[in-house]
Amino acid sequence: MLPELSALEGIVTMARAAAEPQVDAAFVARVLSRIIHILCAIIVGGGVFYLRSILAPGGVDACFADRRSVWARWVAIASFLLIASGLYNFMVIWSEYRAAGEKLPPTYHALFGIKVLLSLLVMFIAAILAGKTATADRFRLRMRRWLNIAWTSVMAIVVIGALLRAHHVRRAPTAEPAAPANGEVEAAHG
Repeated sequence: MLPELSALEGIVTMARAAAEPQVDAAFVARVLSRIIHILCAIIVGGGVFYLRSILAPGGVDACFADRRSVWARWVAIASFLLIASGLYNFMVIWSEYRAAGEKLPPTYHALFGIKVLLSLLVMFIAAILAGKTATADRFRLRMRRWLNIAWTSVMAIVVIGALLRAHHVRRAPTAEPAAPANGEVEAAHG
């Protein structure tokens, strides 16, 4: 007779049997970093979309309605956390490859670089449009144009992010084809 398992013990047993990731401090840090990264991207990207699609058609004054400093604060906080969590996420991926004795593919580095540059552009546009300087005033004169550039960049970042997410998943090594047992070389089929 098997001893009865509590529901929690049963779930833990099933999780182990399904080869779930080990839940340790490193796992929790990776998950929290991704959550922070995604939430901050939603704040900046969603804010840009809202400004562009809902508020900008009503003019610059409609965009901020004396709340520009609040938007500027959110842009600053979200931008900082995006950069910090993005660097952390990259370092985790890079160290996983290094620990396996592999290198990240060059296409990963190229896509990552493009994503970073586009992200910096979006953060800059969001920040300058919320700014208090004369330069910010000049940018706001062409606000719709800058918001269109920012939103197009956000869409490109989402596509590149999806490609990167799929690209860096390490595949299990494939088995080498077995050599013929008797040492003979098989003839090519013609």
